Amino acid sequence: MGTSESLTAAPSYDERLSVPWSWWPVVLAIVALGVLEIASGFTYVVFVPVAVFLVGFFVVPLVLSARIRIRVRDGVLSAGGEELPVTTITSVQPLDREQTRLRLGPQADPAAHLVVRGWIGPSVMLRLSNPNPVPYWVVSSRRPQELAQAIKSARARTRANRS
Repeated sequence: MGTSESLTAAPSYDERLSVPWSWWPVVLAIVALGVLEIASGFTYVVFVPVAVFLVGFFVVPLVLSARIRIRVRDGVLSAGGEELPVTTITSVQPLDREQTRLRLGPQADPAAHLVVRGWIGPSVMLRLSNPNPVPYWVVSSRRPQELAQAIKSARARTRANRS
Protein backbone atom coordinates (compact mmCIF):
# COMPACT_ATOMS: atom_id res chain seq x y z
CA MET A 1 0.00 0.00 0.00
CA GLY A 2 1.45 3.37 -1.01
CA THR A 3 1.87 6.31 1.30
CA SER A 4 -0.78 8.41 -0.42
CA GLU A 5 -3.27 5.53 -0.17
CA SER A 6 -2.71 5.05 3.55
CA LEU A 7 -3.13 8.76 4.25
CA THR A 8 -6.50 8.87 2.52
CA ALA A 9 -7.78 5.48 3.63
CA ALA A 10 -11.01 5.60 5.59
CA PRO A 11 -10.86 4.36 9.17
CA SER A 12 -12.12 0.83 9.71
CA TYR A 13 -13.71 2.05 12.95
CA ASP A 14 -14.66 5.55 14.06
CA GLU A 15 -16.67 6.53 17.13
CA ARG A 16 -17.13 9.75 19.06
CA LEU A 17 -17.68 9.35 22.82
CA SER A 18 -20.17 12.18 23.18
CA VAL A 19 -22.79 12.58 25.88
CA PRO A 20 -26.28 11.26 25.07
CA TRP A 21 -28.62 13.70 23.32
CA SER A 22 -31.08 13.28 26.17
CA TRP A 23 -28.72 15.24 28.44
CA TRP A 24 -28.85 18.43 26.37
CA PRO A 25 -32.44 19.51 27.20
CA VAL A 26 -31.75 18.96 30.90
CA VAL A 27 -28.52 20.96 30.83
CA LEU A 28 -30.09 23.77 28.82
CA ALA A 29 -33.04 23.88 31.24
CA ILE A 30 -30.62 24.09 34.19
CA VAL A 31 -28.77 26.96 32.51
CA ALA A 32 -32.00 28.81 31.66
CA LEU A 33 -33.43 28.40 35.15
CA GLY A 34 -30.12 29.39 36.72
CA VAL A 35 -29.88 32.53 34.63
CA LEU A 36 -33.48 33.49 35.40
CA GLU A 37 -33.08 32.80 39.11
CA ILE A 38 -29.76 34.51 39.65
CA ALA A 39 -30.22 37.48 37.33
CA SER A 40 -33.93 38.20 37.82
CA GLY A 41 -34.58 41.78 38.74
CA PHE A 42 -31.23 42.97 37.42
CA THR A 43 -30.37 44.78 34.24
CA TYR A 44 -28.50 43.25 31.34
CA VAL A 45 -25.25 44.33 33.03
CA VAL A 46 -25.73 41.45 35.50
CA PHE A 47 -27.89 39.21 33.32
CA VAL A 48 -25.37 38.79 30.47
CA PRO A 49 -22.32 37.87 32.61
CA VAL A 50 -24.40 35.38 34.63
CA ALA A 51 -25.67 33.80 31.42
CA VAL A 52 -22.17 33.58 29.95
CA PHE A 53 -20.80 32.05 33.16
CA LEU A 54 -23.53 29.40 33.42
CA VAL A 55 -23.25 28.46 29.75
CA GLY A 56 -19.49 28.11 30.18
CA PHE A 57 -19.87 26.14 33.40
CA PHE A 58 -22.46 23.63 32.14
CA VAL A 59 -22.35 23.54 28.33
CA VAL A 60 -18.63 23.81 27.56
CA PRO A 61 -17.71 20.60 29.45
CA LEU A 62 -20.34 18.68 27.46
CA VAL A 63 -18.97 20.02 24.19
CA LEU A 64 -15.38 19.26 25.18
CA SER A 65 -16.26 15.73 26.26
CA ALA A 66 -17.48 15.03 22.72
CA ARG A 67 -13.98 15.58 21.37
CA ILE A 68 -12.84 12.09 22.37
CA ARG A 69 -12.70 9.84 19.31
CA ILE A 70 -11.92 6.17 18.99
CA ARG A 71 -10.46 5.24 15.60
CA VAL A 72 -8.78 2.29 13.99
CA ARG A 73 -6.91 3.39 10.88
CA ASP A 74 -3.80 2.21 9.06
CA GLY A 75 -2.87 -0.30 11.78
CA VAL A 76 -3.15 2.21 14.61
CA LEU A 77 -5.75 2.58 17.34
CA SER A 78 -6.29 6.24 18.28
CA ALA A 79 -8.13 6.83 21.53
CA GLY A 80 -8.30 10.06 23.48
CA GLY A 81 -5.30 11.66 21.82
CA GLU A 82 -3.09 8.60 22.30
CA GLU A 83 -2.06 6.15 19.59
CA LEU A 84 -1.36 2.45 19.89
CA PRO A 85 -0.09 0.31 17.01
CA VAL A 86 -2.33 -2.73 16.72
CA THR A 87 0.77 -4.93 16.46
CA THR A 88 1.47 -4.28 20.16
CA ILE A 89 -1.94 -5.66 21.17
CA THR A 90 -1.93 -9.33 22.16
CA SER A 91 -5.59 -9.77 23.07
CA VAL A 92 -8.82 -7.87 22.58
CA GLN A 93 -11.73 -8.47 24.93
CA PRO A 94 -15.10 -6.68 24.67
CA LEU A 95 -16.48 -5.94 28.15
CA ASP A 96 -20.09 -5.41 29.14
CA ARG A 97 -21.14 -2.80 31.71
CA GLU A 98 -20.46 -5.05 34.73
CA GLN A 99 -17.10 -6.29 33.45
CA THR A 100 -16.10 -2.69 32.75
CA ARG A 101 -17.07 -1.68 36.28
CA LEU A 102 -14.86 -4.46 37.67
CA ARG A 103 -11.91 -3.48 35.42
CA LEU A 104 -12.23 0.12 36.54
CA GLY A 105 -12.76 -0.72 40.20
CA PRO A 106 -11.95 -3.85 42.22
CA GLN A 107 -9.89 -5.56 39.50
CA ALA A 108 -8.17 -2.42 38.20
CA ASP A 109 -4.46 -2.12 37.70
CA PRO A 110 -3.35 1.43 38.58
CA ALA A 111 -0.88 1.39 35.69
CA ALA A 112 -3.58 0.72 33.08
CA HIS A 113 -4.31 3.33 30.43
CA LEU A 114 -7.97 4.37 30.53
CA VAL A 115 -9.99 6.16 27.89
CA VAL A 116 -13.39 5.91 29.54
CA ARG A 117 -16.54 7.91 29.87
CA GLY A 118 -18.86 7.15 32.78
CA TRP A 119 -22.01 7.43 30.69
CA ILE A 120 -20.85 4.66 28.35
CA GLY A 121 -21.17 1.28 30.04
CA PRO A 122 -19.41 -1.19 27.71
CA SER A 123 -15.75 -1.06 26.77
CA VAL A 124 -12.89 -3.01 25.21
CA MET A 125 -9.85 -4.25 27.13
CA LEU A 126 -6.60 -4.46 25.16
CA ARG A 127 -3.70 -6.44 26.60
CA LEU A 128 -0.30 -5.34 25.37
CA SER A 129 2.72 -7.38 24.31
CA ASN A 130 4.99 -5.39 26.62
CA PRO A 131 3.12 -4.97 29.92
CA ASN A 132 5.68 -2.50 31.26
CA PRO A 133 4.84 0.22 32.09
CA VAL A 134 1.21 -0.15 30.86
CA PRO A 135 -0.29 -3.65 31.13
CA TYR A 136 -3.53 -2.94 29.28
CA TRP A 137 -5.86 -0.31 27.90
CA VAL A 138 -9.58 0.00 28.67
CA VAL A 139 -11.44 2.01 26.04
CA SER A 140 -15.12 2.93 26.34
CA SER A 141 -17.28 2.11 23.33
CA ARG A 142 -20.97 1.96 22.60
CA ARG A 143 -20.13 -0.79 20.08
CA PRO A 144 -17.43 -2.89 21.76
CA GLN A 145 -17.92 -5.93 19.50
CA GLU A 146 -17.38 -3.80 16.37
CA LEU A 147 -14.32 -2.09 17.88
CA ALA A 148 -12.82 -5.45 18.88
CA GLN A 149 -13.43 -6.83 15.39
CA ALA A 150 -11.89 -3.76 13.74
CA ILE A 151 -8.76 -4.11 15.90
CA LYS A 152 -8.48 -7.83 15.13
CA SER A 153 -8.91 -7.17 11.40
CA ALA A 154 -6.29 -4.41 11.47
CA ARG A 155 -3.87 -6.76 13.27
CA ALA A 156 -4.44 -9.47 10.66
CA ARG A 157 -3.92 -6.98 7.76
CA THR A 158 -0.74 -5.64 9.36
CA ARG A 159 0.66 -9.14 9.82
CA ALA A 160 -0.23 -10.04 6.22
CA ASN A 161 1.49 -6.89 4.90
CA ARG A 162 4.66 -7.75 6.83
CA SER A 163 4.84 -11.23 5.30
